[in-house]
Amino acid sequence: MEQATRVQILEDIIRINTVNDHEKNVTDYIAKLFDHYGIKYETFEQFPGRTNLVAEIGQGTDERILGFTGHQDTVAISDKSKWTYNPFSATIVGDRVYGRGAGDMKSGLAAIVVALIELVQEGRLPKGKLRFLATIGEEYGAPGAYYLTDKGYAHDLNALVVAEPHNGNVNYAHCGSLNYRIKSYGKAVHSSIPELGVNALTNLVKYINKEPELFDNAPLDPLLGGLAHSVTVMRAGDQVNSIPEYAYLDGNIRPTKVFNNQLVIDTIENALAELNQEDGVHLEFELIHNFFPVTTEPDHPFVKLVQDTSNKYFEKESELEISHGATDASVFVQDNPDLPVVIFGADDGGRSHQVDEYTTISSYIATIESLKEIAQDYFEE
Repeated sequence: MEQATRVQILEDIIRINTVNDHEKNVTDYIAKLFDHYGIKYETFEQFPGRTNLVAEIGQGTDERILGFTGHQDTVAISDKSKWTYNPFSATIVGDRVYGRGAGDMKSGLAAIVVALIELVQEGRLPKGKLRFLATIGEEYGAPGAYYLTDKGYAHDLNALVVAEPHNGNVNYAHCGSLNYRIKSYGKAVHSSIPELGVNALTNLVKYINKEPELFDNAPLDPLLGGLAHSVTVMRAGDQVNSIPEYAYLDGNIRPTKVFNNQLVIDTIENALAELNQEDGVHLEFELIHNFFPVTTEPDHPFVKLVQDTSNKYFEKESELEISHGATDASVFVQDNPDLPVVIFGADDGGRSHQVDEYTTISSYIATIESLKEIAQDYFEE
């Protein structure tokens, strides 16, 4: 494939607005490309206008299945007036391609698409199977990853590359992410007679005061370190002269392998049980999102393969990294706990979700070449 065509595919995908919705437009675009090049795929319209895609290539002489995955959605653009270039224009300036999702993660998504097409074009089919999972909704709730997991597409994977932006570095471990809500129930009365009511907000604050020290005894993870946790949202009351009968807060916690999601939930529920012993206190826990931590040992052969390949194509030494954000792999490992996973893609993830987000053509090309080689060399191990 000519480089101009490679870049055109990236531009086309960036120009499709998939802010938390409308992924079907990207899926349809990819499907047309795959139809043209004879790549078999299935699409799954999970919600109206929101479609996942699964494609496979390979000889099948090796029983193993290598997965490449990328999400099709993006976060919101925030204030469009602050952007130098239209966030859906895919404007090219020098080596940069600007646009919402250019880095996170339409560059990675496009790189996978091009890699599959070129492997077919060049007659370099992997000995095993290469499975491409294109998901919806990774930026909020990961419904696509859950859907494909329920369909069994993660269960038989032997290794997985998540093409999120990491500037050619190899991320071998990341925390999970657990979003939760604490609901407080009280009794509304006029604020002139508070003793006759139950203030749901005051009772909710009892948990807020307890939360900073709630996980002090959580052990350090040898790869991921300590447990990050925060209360981030609180709502209560309808007007100033009424005692609120309902209040809630939302919190986020980043579980690790040694202090996993269930231990986090148990810790919160035990704290609520203790608080609920007090007169008038009625606090309830609700789990909103439950993404697992993902770890692969840094000396794992798959990590070394990806790092060695990256060193060939990126103009720098590939570094091994960990991170505290979650990916679709946090869902896939729920059905395949021992799955070796690396996060590997173009450019710096620090530019994600920002005004004037961009990817670089050079790192995008390096990602394509790396993915093609990984797809072949994995089955030679």
